[in-house]
Amino acid sequence: MGRLSRGCEPVQHGLLRSIPSALDAVNTTRSFLSQVPLTVLYIAAGVLLIGLHASLELGSQAQALTYDFVGGLAVAVALFGAWRNRPERRWPWILIAVGQASFVAGDLLWMYFEAIGEEPFPSFADALYLGGYPFIALGLFLMIRRRVGGGDRGGLLDAAILTTGAAVLSWTFLMRPVVADTELDLLSLSISLAYPIADVILIGVAMGLLTTAGARTASFAFLAASLGSLVVADMIYAFQSLEGTYVSGATLDNLYLVAYVLFGASALHPSMRVLTDPHPVPVTWLGPIRLLGLAAAMLTGPLLLAVGPDASDGLAVIAAGTALLSLLVLARLVGLVGLLARDVAQRRALEAQLSFQAFHDPLTGLTNRRRFMEATALALAERSRPGSVAALFLDLDDFKTINDTLGHGAGDEALVAVADRVRSALRGSDLAARLGGDEFGILLRDLPDESRAIEVAERLLATLNEPLLIADVAVDAGASIGIAVDSPSMGTVDDLLGDADIAMYRAKAQGKGCYHVFRETDPEARASRDQTWVERGPTVRRREPLRVTEPRRPEPRLEPTAG
Repeated sequence: MGRLSRGCEPVQHGLLRSIPSALDAVNTTRSFLSQVPLTVLYIAAGVLLIGLHASLELGSQAQALTYDFVGGLAVAVALFGAWRNRPERRWPWILIAVGQASFVAGDLLWMYFEAIGEEPFPSFADALYLGGYPFIALGLFLMIRRRVGGGDRGGLLDAAILTTGAAVLSWTFLMRPVVADTELDLLSLSISLAYPIADVILIGVAMGLLTTAGARTASFAFLAASLGSLVVADMIYAFQSLEGTYVSGATLDNLYLVAYVLFGASALHPSMRVLTDPHPVPVTWLGPIRLLGLAAAMLTGPLLLAVGPDASDGLAVIAAGTALLSLLVLARLVGLVGLLARDVAQRRALEAQLSFQAFHDPLTGLTNRRRFMEATALALAERSRPGSVAALFLDLDDFKTINDTLGHGAGDEALVAVADRVRSALRGSDLAARLGGDEFGILLRDLPDESRAIEVAERLLATLNEPLLIADVAVDAGASIGIAVDSPSMGTVDDLLGDADIAMYRAKAQGKGCYHVFRETDPEARASRDQTWVERGPTVRRREPLRVTEPRRPEPRLEPTAG
C-alpha cells in the first residue's frame, strides 16, 4: 500500500500542476473570443454549419435537421441583434425575422411530411412558405419609408422600372408555363403562381432598398446580399421544379442557408442601428450601374419578342427597332441629365462663392467685420468661464503713408501681405478678420489666461516688424495691438471690442509698435462706457514719414541636385 501511495503522489502532483495551465488556456480563449466581434463569430459558425450540411448525406434526417437549425439560429440571432443594438425602429427587423421564422416552420412541417412518406401539394407547408413573404416585404417597406422620410421619387421610379422588367421575365419563363398546365386544379394553380408573384414583390421592395437614399453600412450590405441570395435561390428552385430536377439537400439548399446566415449577420452587426435612420435625399444622377440596369429593363420586352419562347420572324424586326428606339431615348435622357447636372454644379459653386463673399473680405480673404462680430458674440455666449475669450485689435502704424507714397495698388499689396502674416501666426481655432482699412481683428477662444493673448500679440508684432517687400521696395509698416479679455461683468460684444479698440489707441499713444492690455483703470475706460464701439468709429491719425530700407537680398544657397 505504501508503494502504491508513493507511486500515486507524482500523478496527483502532475494533475494539480496541469489545472492552472488548463485554466490559463480557458481564460486565454475567453479573452480572445471577447475581442472578436459577435458578427464575425456568428458568420464563422454559419460557414461551418453550411459546410456540415453540404457534407451530410443528401435527403437524410441529419441534413434536414441541420438545415432547419441554421434557419432557426438566424431568426434567434436577428431578434437578439434587434434587442442588443436597440435601433430607433425595431419593427422592420422583427417583421423580417417573423417572415424568416415562417420559412423555417414550413421547412419543419415539410420535413415531417417526408418522414411519414408523404409529399402533399398544396399543403399547409405552402401556406407557411408563402406567409413569410408579406412579413419580409412589409418590414422592408417600413425600412425604406423610414430611410426616405422626405420621399425619393427618382429612386422609387428606378425600382419600379427594374421590378417591371423582372416581372416580365418571371411571367414569360415561370408563370406562363404553369398557366399552360391544364392538369392543375384552381387551388394548385393559385399556389403555383403565388410563389413567383411573391418573388416579384420581394424583388420590388429589395430594389426600392437598393435604389433609394440611406446609410450604406455593413448591415446594409449583409441585408442586400441576403435578399439577393433568397431571390436567386427562389428563381433557381422554380426552374428546377418546372423541369423536375430539384433535389432536396443539394447545392441550391446551401444558397438558402447563405441567405439565412447573412440576414442574421445584418441584424447582429452594430451598424444596423442607423439603417432605419432618416437620410436626406441627394440629387442622384444616373450612374453607370443604374444606367445599365435601366437599359436592361427597357430591352426586356423587345428581346423576349425577338428570341423568347414566342419569337417569330415577323416580330424580330419590330423588336429590334423597338430596342434601338429605347436605347436612343435613354441616351437622349442621359444627355439632358448631364446638362442639368452641370447647371446644378455651376449654381452650387455660385452659391458657395456668394456665401463666401458675404462673410469674407474680398481683398485679403480674411473674415469680414460682420462675421467677426457674430463669431465674437457666439464665443462670449458659449465661453466656459470668464477670461477665456480675448479680442485683439491690430492697426498698421504707417499704412496711410504707404498709400500716399507708393499708391493704392501698393497699399492693397501690403494689406494682403499683412493678412498672410497674421494667418500664419494663429492657431486653427483662432479667427482673423479685416475690419476695414488697415484695421484687423483677432478672436482668441479657450484661453487658459491672459498670458496666452499676450503671447499671440508678441508673435504678431515680431512677424510684422519684418519689412514688407512692396513694389520692389522694403517697407517697415509696423503695427499697434490692443488686447481685451472678457470679464464676468462683460455682457455685449460692444464691450469686448470697444475695450480692445481703446487698448489699441493706448498702444499708439505709448509710441507705436507695441501692445497694450485694456485695464479698467485706463483713463478712457469710464468715458467709453457711455458710447458703443460702433458709435465711436475711427479716429484721425496724423501723417508719418514713410520708412524705407534697402530690400534684403537672400543669400545664395547650395541646392541638392538629383543624380
